[in-house]
Amino acid sequence: MKAVIVVSRVFPVLAGFLLALSVGRADESRPPRGDDDLRSWLDNLVVHHGFTPAEIRDATGLAEPEIAAAIGRFGIGGAPAPRDPSAPVKMLPYPGGRHPRLGFFDGAIDPQRDTKLSVFTPWDPRGYVVVDVPEAIWTDLGLTYLAHTHVPTIWDKAGLKLPRLEWSPRGDGSFAGERTLPNGIAFGVRARPGPARVEFRWWLRNGTDKTLGGIRAQVCVMLGRAPGFAAQTNANKLLDGPFAAVRDDAGRRWIITAWDALDRVWQNPPVPCIHSDPRLADCPPGETREARGWLWFYEGTDIRGELGRLRREYLESPKVVRKPLEPIRDKLVVLTFDDSVASLHANVRPLLKKNGYGATFFITEGFTFATNKTDYMTWAQIADLHRDGFEVGNHTQTHMGVSADSLGRLRHEIEFINGRCAEHGIPRPVSFGYPGNAIHPGALPILRELGIRFARRGAQPEFAYETGRGIAYEPREDHPLLVPTTGDARPVWTLENLKQAVAPARDGHIAVLQFHGVPDRDHPWVNTPPERFAEYVGWLKANGYRCIAMRDLARYVDPDDVPAEPWGIIGRRRAASAKP
Repeated sequence: MKAVIVVSRVFPVLAGFLLALSVGRADESRPPRGDDDLRSWLDNLVVHHGFTPAEIRDATGLAEPEIAAAIGRFGIGGAPAPRDPSAPVKMLPYPGGRHPRLGFFDGAIDPQRDTKLSVFTPWDPRGYVVVDVPEAIWTDLGLTYLAHTHVPTIWDKAGLKLPRLEWSPRGDGSFAGERTLPNGIAFGVRARPGPARVEFRWWLRNGTDKTLGGIRAQVCVMLGRAPGFAAQTNANKLLDGPFAAVRDDAGRRWIITAWDALDRVWQNPPVPCIHSDPRLADCPPGETREARGWLWFYEGTDIRGELGRLRREYLESPKVVRKPLEPIRDKLVVLTFDDSVASLHANVRPLLKKNGYGATFFITEGFTFATNKTDYMTWAQIADLHRDGFEVGNHTQTHMGVSADSLGRLRHEIEFINGRCAEHGIPRPVSFGYPGNAIHPGALPILRELGIRFARRGAQPEFAYETGRGIAYEPREDHPLLVPTTGDARPVWTLENLKQAVAPARDGHIAVLQFHGVPDRDHPWVNTPPERFAEYVGWLKANGYRCIAMRDLARYVDPDDVPAEPWGIIGRRRAASAKP
């Protein structure tokens, strides 16, 4: 009952034992959402984890005949593809349906998959360890999170049930998970695989109004499904803080874990598992604390030498000091203005300055920019926008739509505007507006190479251009180079249209507004009357909206954190809108 003694720092052993006896086993199955989700989970379950039909049933909630039919329909089966030894280790979300432990099951009733990742050993494509990161979090408020049912958390005591969450695959091969608790405390993990290792970053943000102390986590590395490491003994473990290591039966392979903000190292033979558990410094309201962790695979007999190497190369290496992201507040709006229209300098600029609002002006030399200085700004006026603190973004030289036919010219079109900015003392743009809202997958690597961090598209293809209707930006779901427009202002807009466009700016969503000229005589179909725009800005200010530029999204969103499938959220939205 060693693990019971562990949690008894917070709750008495007897109370935990009685609760374990009294709580019924919940249904932890999770039905897939559509065919794409079903195919992905079946590949995870069948090919990589090698689950039985009964285990797949328990993981998905589907009947075994449904499972067999889907496996046949998708052609799922066979062994995992061979892995290049220099490639990152394979890592997948643990699917549930099979208890991740070998023993001490009453210490982990109804284990939830929300925080569990399977990391496959480099020497056996079907062998894996399950890392529960974090399995538990304690603060001075009590047991603040637990990834199974064993002892009551502060939420159990309050009668609150936390929603189920899933890992989010990212474009760099990593996985990210994030949860906000009912009292505003948020925590998350980024797990990034490399050759023979996985790097973890655990962070916690204090959303309460009091300093949070006693912050520590329990991170469990469960070994039962890694061939050679399943012995339920402490004889094959080495604890040398911050390292916890375990050797296989032959004594030539090791699995090692460590965290650089260490609370303690320990092991629990019945499970079997190893722990290097992190702690965090006290966290004042609104601030974030984080810790680094690792999981390594080692083949050899000089374990002491290997631990010394890992200490030098990882724990003693300088930490990258990153400013923590700010929480996305409700009523956050990105203001954008396209096409270099002269009225943006004459009418929009002073009104935004008066109200303390930021904005991005997407600049192009398209249309009649070169000759028509009645309707288009001069570069001196564009430089004024920069000096006033506004962002100057890139909208291509000729207002060229991005398509398969134009991709070959996209680099030149962007570099031209970059060069013109440099001539006038304006920083190289880091935000891009797709001209005409046309998008193409081939643009993403080009934009990234040119230093673009955020790119605004329209609401297409989810909504027709003519409607002016859009979608709120969902960080972590929407690719930073495919930020959707939430409202595209039109001449027929009224204040009610603006209210509808910014209403979704809540619960972690951001509204992105697209304007053109105020007024726009050269493009009357996107004209905004000056008196109407003044009404919009006045209402936003009176109702507590914060308006920022595209570049300011970096305060809230990591532009390098991209989804594994950039077009996935677009497809899911379209599929959802097609349902009756």
